[in-house]
Amino acid sequence: MRIANFAVGLLVACSAPPLRADLFELKDGGEVAGSVIERGDEGDYIVRTNDGAEVSLDRNSIQRIVQHDEAMAEYRTKSRSAPDTVEAHRELAEWCRARKMLREADHHLARVAELDPDDEDARRSLGYQRVGNRWLTSDDVMTARGMIFFDGKYRTKQDAALRDREKKQSSVNVDWFQQIRLWRGFLDNRRPERVAEGQAHLRAINDPQAAPALIRVMEGEQDDAVFEFFLRVLAQLDHPEALQQLVAYTLDPEINPEFRAQARDYLLRWPRPVPIVPYVNALKSKDNRVVNLAGVALGQLNNPAAISPLIDALVTTHKYVIQPGGSGGGDQITAGFGTPGAGGGGLSVGGKGAQVISRDENNEKVLQALVKLSGKQNFEFDEPAWRAWYVDMQMRQTVNARRDK
Repeated sequence: MRIANFAVGLLVACSAPPLRADLFELKDGGEVAGSVIERGDEGDYIVRTNDGAEVSLDRNSIQRIVQHDEAMAEYRTKSRSAPDTVEAHRELAEWCRARKMLREADHHLARVAELDPDDEDARRSLGYQRVGNRWLTSDDVMTARGMIFFDGKYRTKQDAALRDREKKQSSVNVDWFQQIRLWRGFLDNRRPERVAEGQAHLRAINDPQAAPALIRVMEGEQDDAVFEFFLRVLAQLDHPEALQQLVAYTLDPEINPEFRAQARDYLLRWPRPVPIVPYVNALKSKDNRVVNLAGVALGQLNNPAAISPLIDALVTTHKYVIQPGGSGGGDQITAGFGTPGAGGGGLSVGGKGAQVISRDENNEKVLQALVKLSGKQNFEFDEPAWRAWYVDMQMRQTVNARRDK
């Protein structure tokens, strides 16, 4: 028999104790502690409170239900009865920490710090640091050091700015990649107007940020005509990755020679001087073809700084694998590995199976580059003669520079 109303209704009290004291937080700010003994037809909760009464709670009146926790129940009792003093809050904080109730412990430690701003134990427990005469949080300390919170941790402003740019660039790359792939698909369309539309869109790309995405699309391109078209588009994008990729094409012995020549031509028209470091490094390649391709490019770039590395690469030693008994009955030579200037042409290692031979190679393209950069000097493949000329030239330049002063 119902005797009163609470929220929706108060039911007749039962003498049986509650099975579990969950906490029902109501939207109007009230609370009911008790256990659910039944769910009504409309989804209402029939709750037996701690004092034995039965209450019907409309489910729409409930903000949330906090499951029963004995320690939490005891904590609520203690916190409601504790005086608002430093000692009481410190004692409650210790009690909470012993029961792993860290959020509640911090709440009471914060109150200790409010009541006694100089309480060192409370401050340090809350993560404060003493800086001069002030207590600062770790956030305050990092901010004072010029750090900012970015992507889950404190970083320098420069690092955060770099990471932010990288995130934005990554997003831009994805957008461009999808767009370029779409336009690339137009080129295979049977309708001429669709092909023309794709070409027009691709030809109109002038955003340097599109370069990384375009390079990705070019990596899988099988159609030579389309690849050449993409190469022209890439050359008009003033982006570090575009420059890097054009250099890579000029050093790739496997691609169409016409594409290599085009890439070199585009580099000669690049808006800034092209760095020679990648080509100088390529002069030390294990692949003799790459050594000579580097020589071709350095000769065209016409940078005198390449003279000394070119002299070192006039003659390079490479190792080749000889596979016995090819289909024609003779041995087959496969390019292997090597180092410039290692000497020892003709070294052979191996038994009846595959053999590794070491062979000196005169690099004709390297010599041609040297002849051009030296003003038509030609000591052929005589490295000591080239080196003597180079040292003499440097000494004369030094003397002339002193005279000019």
